[in-house]
Amino acid sequence: MRARLFAIGLIVVTGLSASFPVPAVAEQPPYILGPADVVEVVVFGNPEVSRTVTVRPDGMISLPLVGEIEAAGQTPEQLRQKVTALIAAFVRQPRVTVIVREFRRIRVSVLGQVSHPGVFELSQGAAILDALASAAGLTPDAGLGEARLIRGTDPPIVIDLEGLLLQGNLSFNLLLEAGDALIVLDDASARVYVLGQVTRPGVVPLRGALTALQALTMSGGPTSKALLSNAQVIRRGSPGAVAPQTIPVNATVVARQEGPPIKVMPVDLAKVILEGDVARDILLRRGDILYVPENPWALDNISVLLGVAGNVAFLLRR
Repeated sequence: MRARLFAIGLIVVTGLSASFPVPAVAEQPPYILGPADVVEVVVFGNPEVSRTVTVRPDGMISLPLVGEIEAAGQTPEQLRQKVTALIAAFVRQPRVTVIVREFRRIRVSVLGQVSHPGVFELSQGAAILDALASAAGLTPDAGLGEARLIRGTDPPIVIDLEGLLLQGNLSFNLLLEAGDALIVLDDASARVYVLGQVTRPGVVPLRGALTALQALTMSGGPTSKALLSNAQVIRRGSPGAVAPQTIPVNATVVARQEGPPIKVMPVDLAKVILEGDVARDILLRRGDILYVPENPWALDNISVLLGVAGNVAFLLRR
């Protein structure tokens, strides 16, 4: 179920294509029983002893022969071992299973930039993705930045939604507790920059998944002088750590800065557009710069070069 919800989160919450791989599901810790859980205790060959019971508010359950047993705070396996040990005084070599038939419900709040904010009842063991799915996903104004998980009086827990939803890092898919509040922020800093030979150079908001081609389109498309085959995505390290620099064409990484290196990734937008080679397109991150250089062989540039060459030839003849 966790993998299915993650796929829904990628497609519905962020608008990503279903072609993105669904990551392996992170291993969840054992379930801990608590009040309102419904468990079935089966003693094979002894149906008169088997029961389906609800964990009471005091954490106890009652079974024939053995009486009161503390279930709250135990895993199903620990409870099975405890029942087996107690009932062995009445049944020879008992075989016992414990199955959670109904998980207790928890109430959590999902607020901020989600489609249907409110308070939701979720099964115990629900996680961040379950809460987002219950709130019908993120709004178009939600940046894939940091959400906040408020738990009691503890300091807020930072949830990296970009890491969770785009990179499939399920370490951010934290288990929820009763009374938790998940707040998805309106991240005004979620933006990319499109510069160079585009119709409207400037800032493009990063809302959900955005590729280099989509950013180019949102900037009005290329100018007649654009060299789309040599476009570049410039990805900086931490914000403010990079000084302005001249970045050479076809560079992979340029150094001489304070902080993480600048990574320059070539993206052949000509092939993306003309040949439909979407595998060459790049998924942008916050703060990325898409730069479309000028084609030196554009008609305007050729006219200038021819004019300069003509003047030089005239001077040489004098």
